[in-house]
Amino acid sequence: MKVAFKDLEVNIRGRQIIRGISLESTENRMVGIIGPNGSGKSTLIKTFFSIVAYQKGEILLNGKNIRNISRKSIARMVSYIGQETGMGFDFTVREVVEMGRYPYGSKRNVRTIATEALKVLGIGHFLNRNIRTLSGGERKLVYLARTIAQETDTVILDEPTNHLDIKHQLLIMKYLKDSGKTVLIVIHDLHWAAKFCDELYLINQGRVFLRGKPAEVLRRDTVKAVFDVDGEVILKENEPVFTLS
Repeated sequence: MKVAFKDLEVNIRGRQIIRGISLESTENRMVGIIGPNGSGKSTLIKTFFSIVAYQKGEILLNGKNIRNISRKSIARMVSYIGQETGMGFDFTVREVVEMGRYPYGSKRNVRTIATEALKVLGIGHFLNRNIRTLSGGERKLVYLARTIAQETDTVILDEPTNHLDIKHQLLIMKYLKDSGKTVLIVIHDLHWAAKFCDELYLINQGRVFLRGKPAEVLRRDTVKAVFDVDGEVILKENEPVFTLS
């Protein structure tokens, strides 16, 4: 499934947050959205799920305006993990992961699918835990398991490695990279962006500043201009690595 934002504009309380952004996923590849705090990355992603309203432009799913697609149909094609890790109700982990099957209606095999999704991430022992007893990082893993159970071809994520230790950051990024899914990911860690993303959109002040492969986007002059730090992507054993200097 291809997700595309075309000339999108977002105004919140009289302030223009997104200024005519055009951006799209690439099928079966991981596309990263990077940029400094306040640049509009998370706001852009939230427009797809109607969490934030947009005033101009359009959002397309496989070339069709999402305003003409039912929410249940979208949920069968695209799954989402946001930054928030809170949970207001005393659901078990199994119940949370089973929510990923809601768009399909059928109850058949739901428990098996949920159990297997947790096992993929090595957290099968969380199955009967109360979701509110888990740490923020542990909940993030549960929400990823819910996404696995949802069985969509496309995943949109907003800084999924927040609150996670290095081991689980790597686990999530490797899972996404190896999944073969179409992935659109907002990520603040430039090291992970360089290592795992096939393509990057660098957003600054509500606009696309630069688009390309990590080594093309994370050049020293660009990093200095946008992030005000000295750093760049270098090749280490033929792998792109972001390094500060």
